Amino acid sequence: MNKMDFIMKIKKRVRLRREGFAGQHLVALPRDVVEAYARHPLLRGLRVTDAGLFPRARGHRVERPQGSVTALVILCTSGHGWSRLGSSPSHPVAPNDLLWLPARKPHSYGASPERPWTIVWAHIEGDEVDFWRHHLGLPATGGVLSLAPEKSSHFARALEETYHSLGNGYAFPRQVEAAAWIRNAFVSAARSHAPSSKGVPAAQRVAATVDWMRDHLYCSARLPELAMRARMSIPHYSALFRQITGYAPVNYHLRLRILRACHFLDTTDLPISEIAREVGFEDPYYFSRIFRRIMGRAPRNYRHQQKG
Repeated sequence: MNKMDFIMKIKKRVRLRREGFAGQHLVALPRDVVEAYARHPLLRGLRVTDAGLFPRARGHRVERPQGSVTALVILCTSGHGWSRLGSSPSHPVAPNDLLWLPARKPHSYGASPERPWTIVWAHIEGDEVDFWRHHLGLPATGGVLSLAPEKSSHFARALEETYHSLGNGYAFPRQVEAAAWIRNAFVSAARSHAPSSKGVPAAQRVAATVDWMRDHLYCSARLPELAMRARMSIPHYSALFRQITGYAPVNYHLRLRILRACHFLDTTDLPISEIAREVGFEDPYYFSRIFRRIMGRAPRNYRHQQKG
């Protein structure tokens, strides 16, 4: 082999490398360690098996024709890349994009040759994984979710804490920490919505109406208006809202108002009639009746109940 052939061979290997980037962090737990805690109540729902950071990952490319045994989440913090799910066309990945790759589904992904990405990532498994994917508004086939910059920064920090936790050892508390950080990241990302944008996943549009409810505790919510805000039919909106929150939309808003009333009862000496008006009830007797139905006791009894 002459010198030119040798150089071309090395370049080819670099172009297709999976890892080994300057400044990278990478933690992969032994399978027996992960499986040892798989049935523990604190970990059977969500476990992190691998996590890391690949900065300016030039030449990064991964192809898994059979998929991965775990789900994989990748956040691009800078640069650009691409992903392909199954036989679908490749999809560009830009800064603040969150890529979700389901377990056991063929996929490939890699960095842009011109502007290679920096990514933080984690492999996850457990009973909760598919529910978190749904909570983020992504389909069962996975995909790309664009986060607001501040949410992307929060997600990146959470993933960094995830691999730092695992990097501190295989002990059970470190694995619980890693799972907690991943959950924290998902909760934050699920709130990263842009209600006016076209193509926003349905779950995020529902989440936007929940935010509206929190900002409008002093008035009654009407189902047709809520469904219109989510740009859905009333049956579709009601079914999805109940699936996500466990309550019908109007009932959920009512509970938010009573929760706010509890705060006033716990922290102020305001008369109950005034608290009722603060949360949108002109009739204090009706307020007391609703409060008792939800909290199991009258507002006055709730106020004098010992708590903490």
